[in-house]
Amino acid sequence: MLYTKNGSIPQAQTDGTDGWIEVADKPECPEGKEVVWLNWEWVVRDPKPQDREGYQWNWNHAEMAWVENAWGISQVVKTPVETVKSLTTDEIVNLVTTQIGALTTDQISVL
Repeated sequence: MLYTKNGSIPQAQTDGTDGWIEVADKPECPEGKEVVWLNWEWVVRDPKPQDREGYQWNWNHAEMAWVENAWGISQVVKTPVETVKSLTTDEIVNLVTTQIGALTTDQISVL
């Protein structure tokens, strides 16, 4: 019998702390397959297919199947940046309470 704690890969012995539970022994691995411990259970599956440029195979445990997903395609989205004009100078200075009170909520959130 093997033991797992918090879903860790099962092992023959515990470290003596609480929380270990018994799990079934690792099943035999048929030729051309692999056996992995995923989501608290042993899974016998085909090895991961070879990724191709722009795509990656990911394991979908709900369907018990490899699923190919597109990746690496990113799009730059430019968003306007709102700047706050200085009240007195372009240099960084501490504001006094009356100066802060003159700012709008949007200007204060930028500070």
